[in-house]
Amino acid sequence: MSQGKCISDEIKMPQLYGVYLLRSLRKKNSFYIGSTPDPYRRLRQHNGELTRGGAYRTKRNGFRPWKMVLFVYGFPSNVSALQFEHAWQHAYQTRHIPVCKRRHNGKRHTGSGTSVDEKLANCRLLLCSDSFKRLGIQIAVFDKEIYQVWIKNKFHILIPDYVHMNIRIEDLHTEEDKDDNDACFIKGGNYLQIKQFKESVYASEEELKSDSIAKTKMSNMTNSCSICAKEIDQKLDLVVYCIYKDCLATYDLKCWAQSMLNEKQLNEENNEKQKQSSIKPIIPIRGHCLKCKRVNFWNTVIRNALHVKDELQSTQSSQLDE
Repeated sequence: MSQGKCISDEIKMPQLYGVYLLRSLRKKNSFYIGSTPDPYRRLRQHNGELTRGGAYRTKRNGFRPWKMVLFVYGFPSNVSALQFEHAWQHAYQTRHIPVCKRRHNGKRHTGSGTSVDEKLANCRLLLCSDSFKRLGIQIAVFDKEIYQVWIKNKFHILIPDYVHMNIRIEDLHTEEDKDDNDACFIKGGNYLQIKQFKESVYASEEELKSDSIAKTKMSNMTNSCSICAKEIDQKLDLVVYCIYKDCLATYDLKCWAQSMLNEKQLNEENNEKQKQSSIKPIIPIRGHCLKCKRVNFWNTVIRNALHVKDELQSTQSSQLDE
């Protein structure tokens, strides 16, 4: 990294780049897996509301409308989301799932599995894989039947308890929404659910960013690490914040990462495998704030820190221009 260049100049986390599962409302056993930074717009493309975009398989006669039933998100980069998409689409041959664990009917070209139980099982297996389990991925579910299949877990594949489930099956149309053109493009398409989900993710990150900026201003734009007590240079380093509004703790990136990695009780994935391997993880999944003692998830902490850095740099640039 060149001198005078901060980490956020080189790393950009997508706000909502995820991998989705569509289900045809006319042919219940027909599914489609794709990826997008905008699930609301993408669903409109697949259903033909927006003429540009979509995919050949979802344009075929007799399959529309499609409903987005599940969304996997929280990826640190577009590349990691695309890797997950490809692995899920090709579960019968992906290197991310051991051959003995893949769920398919034994035929070569069985994609992500031939049944919804198999498709969700392969998704679970990817969430447990070494390539994806440390990324802080989350799952949003928009369909009651899909949620029931997920909970049933026919093949008994356990996922780590730190994979957060965002259950959105109650985000249904109200009487007021029936007259909302934005909510009802195609009968049956769950546009309102997806729109509400997208807006809630954006609002949550915006609120967290605003709280962290307020903490920075309270300290007159200077921060010291709550672990090593050294002052953090915001122009060169990335300041990471406790995500709780009433906690003013700030940390140096490396200090807090190492502190989280040392918390064995919260890093279940380090137990059995690390006994058999000398390779230790360098990125934590979650850990306690040393001041308020509450749990912070590393994915959320880093995303917020990058958003705050970008906002502060943008504000400073605007002030210089004036």
